[in-house]
Amino acid sequence: MRRGVRIAADCGVCPEVEESIYHVLVECLRAVRIWRCAGISYDPGQRWSSIAEFICFLETPGAGPGMDERGTRIAYLAYHSWLDRNVRVFEGRSSPPEVVVAGAFLHAEEFLSTAVRSPSGLARDIWGTPSALVAPSYVFVSWVPLPPSFLKVNFDGSMAADGRGGGVGFVIRDHDARLVALGGQRIFDASVVCAELRAAWEGISYARWTLGAD
Repeated sequence: MRRGVRIAADCGVCPEVEESIYHVLVECLRAVRIWRCAGISYDPGQRWSSIAEFICFLETPGAGPGMDERGTRIAYLAYHSWLDRNVRVFEGRSSPPEVVVAGAFLHAEEFLSTAVRSPSGLARDIWGTPSALVAPSYVFVSWVPLPPSFLKVNFDGSMAADGRGGGVGFVIRDHDARLVALGGQRIFDASVVCAELRAAWEGISYARWTLGAD
C-alpha cells in the first residue's frame, strides 16, 4: 500500500475469528464483557440478522438495565464499543470495560439532558454548534450491506482555522463491512471544500487504480 496501513483481518481478541462490525459489537469476547458490565446479558451464540435487530432485542423490557431512554443508552454503548475497538487497533491501548461503559453512559446522559431541559425543541448541541433541533424520536442508523463485489469508500477532509494546513483520509470496506484499505495525508493552503474533494479523489482513485474497482 502506498499510503496508510494494513490491518489484520482477524479479530485481535478472539483467536482465528475474522473481524466484522457484527463480530465487534455482538460476538467478540470484549463486546460481551462490555455489555455485561453495563448490566446487559445475552447469548453471544445466538445469531441476529443485523446489528439493528440485535439493538432492538436489547431494547425490549427486561433485556437491559432498568432505566428510561434505554434505546439511547444502548446506542451509545454500541458506539463506544466500536471506539474501544479503534483505540485497541490503532493505538494499542485497552481500557477496562467499566471505563468504556462509564464513557458511554456519560455521553448518553449529556445527550438526554439537553432534550429534558429544552421542552421548546431547542437544545444545546453537545458537538459544538450553538443550538440544534431535538428530533421527535430516536432513529437507529446502521450499515446497509452492499451488493457482492462492491466496495464502499468513506472519506473526510478538514482544514485548520487559518486554512494553512489540514488533512484528508479515506476508509474502504467490502460488502461484508471488512476493512480493505485506508489512507490519508496532510494538505496545505486549501479551503474546506477543496479538502473534502481531495479526500474523495484520494479514496476513489485508490479504489480504482490500486484495487481495480470499476
